[in-house]
Amino acid sequence: MFPFGKVIVTILMLIPQVLLHPAFWMVVVLVAMQYTRIARIEQRVFGQAIESPASLVLTSLLLGAAAGFVASLIFVFVGVTVTGAGVAFLLPVALVLMLIDPRFLCFSYAGGLLALSNLVFGVPKVGIPEIMILVAVLHLLESLLIWTTGDQGALPLYMKTRDGSVVGGFLLQKFWPIPLVGMMLLTPHLSEIESIARGLINMPDWWPLIKPNIAVPEGRELLFAMFALPAALGYGDFAVARAPKERSARTARSLMAFSVVLLALALGASVYPWMRWLAALFSPLGHEMVIAAGRRAETRSKAIYVPDPRGLKVLDVVPRSPAARMGLRSGDILIAVNGQPVRSTADLLDAMSGSPPWFYIEAERDAGPADGGHGGGPGDGRPLRFTKSISGEVDRLGIIPVPGPGDEAHVSIPVAGVEGPLVKWLRRR
Repeated sequence: MFPFGKVIVTILMLIPQVLLHPAFWMVVVLVAMQYTRIARIEQRVFGQAIESPASLVLTSLLLGAAAGFVASLIFVFVGVTVTGAGVAFLLPVALVLMLIDPRFLCFSYAGGLLALSNLVFGVPKVGIPEIMILVAVLHLLESLLIWTTGDQGALPLYMKTRDGSVVGGFLLQKFWPIPLVGMMLLTPHLSEIESIARGLINMPDWWPLIKPNIAVPEGRELLFAMFALPAALGYGDFAVARAPKERSARTARSLMAFSVVLLALALGASVYPWMRWLAALFSPLGHEMVIAAGRRAETRSKAIYVPDPRGLKVLDVVPRSPAARMGLRSGDILIAVNGQPVRSTADLLDAMSGSPPWFYIEAERDAGPADGGHGGGPGDGRPLRFTKSISGEVDRLGIIPVPGPGDEAHVSIPVAGVEGPLVKWLRRR
């Protein structure tokens, strides 16, 4: 029987040791820089940051630690070794690729490049099944993180489409520093076994599932040693034709399918050497196909964050603002304020320019999941009319309306290409 209890305790004891690894703090600094950049955009566009970078980094650390624990348990159960998976090369390559484009902070690209380099040039010395299993498991966990939290902290922006029109949308970006517990192979002398016997965990005869390709010298014993090491995951996306939650859920499903296929190829590669080429090629190309298919589906569908003839449509609501306390949310349509029709931002400012004791805001909401629709999207034809009230002492309501005629775009909708800091620097040069 597999000793889950002892393995779990060992993993929990080792994970905090990743804090001593300089590469882990390099990842944390890069994550903090990305969230700080997003906060600056929010400050410039909306006058305030929707969420502080420190809060986002802390959340990323906690979620990354949870994902790292699950991944570590899977790696130990399967018997994937860090030596074979080439983790010493993965993170540096991923960090370099991130400078080309943030979406490349992803082990599918780094792992695929390392595997192909091994197949073509013979270096670095990595086990392709092991590295592909590591990539597949990490992306399986990434899909779960995206499914549960990918829409949180979505950045509302005005986006320019390919035809030059300006629509409302959301930029989805998440980064997770991942502390992992991996295993390396040791071949100590038999005489040294007794001195370390107390720290050994007896594993079942069938373990590991992936047998290491190593010859044990005579007079030595093969041992697996666990230790902590850093990793990272990143997610970049945008939503214009779907609400952020639906968009991230679709991406998560596609990424989960990618992970399952890559895992199957990796397991097959451990038995059939010719499948190593399939796994190595599918890792970066399959991931890029997931991204390209998602972007194509989003850009070819009808944008939903556009002006509505019924009134002023809300792109997003600033957290902890009066609008948030009233219960307004993305996709709501403001119809009138104190009986005065609202069709534009100017109408809203004019309606709220007086000093009445209360403002009564009449709005409509397309039916959401709780009442049969989709919330934030086109709904199902059953708009819900409601009224909210707020004290007349309001400096800023806290809504971000969809772009109207003449509004300029903050960014262009992402298309195929690379937009990392290194690329931008080279273009400026």
